[in-house]
Amino acid sequence: MKKRPLKTLLMQLIERDHGKAVEQLMLEAFRQYGTEKGASQAIGITQQTFNVWKYRLGLADEIDNIRQMLLN
Repeated sequence: MKKRPLKTLLMQLIERDHGKAVEQLMLEAFRQYGTEKGASQAIGITQQTFNVWKYRLGLADEIDNIRQMLLN
């Protein structure tokens, strides 16, 4: 059984403020802005934090797929 990743306090605060799961926020922001820098700024976190979270939350492959779709 896959263990659910532990969300940080900042992740939980962002979810509370936006009313959505942080995973959903990150994917939507990346689709909209097309870069990790733009997505992170839209969410209100640093690009470094965005990158750490994408691996912690298991979103790296999904974000890479979105990136490939945007490039085509």
